Amino acid sequence: MIKKGTSKAAAMKEETTAAQESLPAFTKQQFLESKLFTAQQKDLLSALLQDEETYTTDQVKQQIEQYLKKAVE
Repeated sequence: MIKKGTSKAAAMKEETTAAQESLPAFTKQQFLESKLFTAQQKDLLSALLQDEETYTTDQVKQQIEQYLKKAVE
């Protein structure tokens, strides 16, 4: 629902944030032990993720994708 005086983009961002907060989040170690990712992806995750943080599966997939699309320097 869009609040009065709120732009459509801001309202969509609020809805997305609320939806992400309701998704299950996992630790770095849980992702490294899962069967969801390949060994190569797990190598990336071990470098990209922080030990004390939790992440949703979508966040982790997005981080892998961003890393792989990153320009080589």
